[in-house]
Amino acid sequence: MSPVDPGRERHPPLPPLVALVETLERAGVACVLGGSGLLMALGLVDEARDWDLQTDASDETVRAALAGYRTTHHGNDALHADSKVVIPEAHAEVICRFAFFAPWGVVHLPALRSGAWHGVPLARPEVWAVAYALLAAGERSPRRLERSELLFNWLANAGADPAVKNALVAQPLPPPLAARLASLPLRA
Repeated sequence: MSPVDPGRERHPPLPPLVALVETLERAGVACVLGGSGLLMALGLVDEARDWDLQTDASDETVRAALAGYRTTHHGNDALHADSKVVIPEAHAEVICRFAFFAPWGVVHLPALRSGAWHGVPLARPEVWAVAYALLAAGERSPRRLERSELLFNWLANAGADPAVKNALVAQPLPPPLAARLASLPLRA
């Protein structure tokens, strides 16, 4: 994959995303931007088709906070142990209590902040490297595997946060994924 030119980013409008985050925060719901938005903020991709927000709040809390928005709700499925509140007007979904069913148990991925992009809190790259790896395995998706690789390579250069790394390694991850995560260097 070639280097990304920040001037060529393509994504849904930012003002609805910022307004959505502000609405959630006013209601006491902390959230972070993950998915392709996080990858774009890190300069790893130049396109986001939608916005993936992540929160540790319940879907009931999120839906109550977004009472002024038109939303749809999606519960868990064979892979996802979480739920999602979709907000079409903002081209966004809020992933509530991000988690995956795995052979060794449910993998919980916390909504931890790493910084901000255009005023929107960013998720931890460690969390989304694991999420994309689990998605790639569950969906047999080369694109998701590529995104996991982008994040793991970024973390190999930037270093992982020790507390985040330890929290994720403690989850019931597939052994190769746990080993890869454990092998990441620590952030200086």
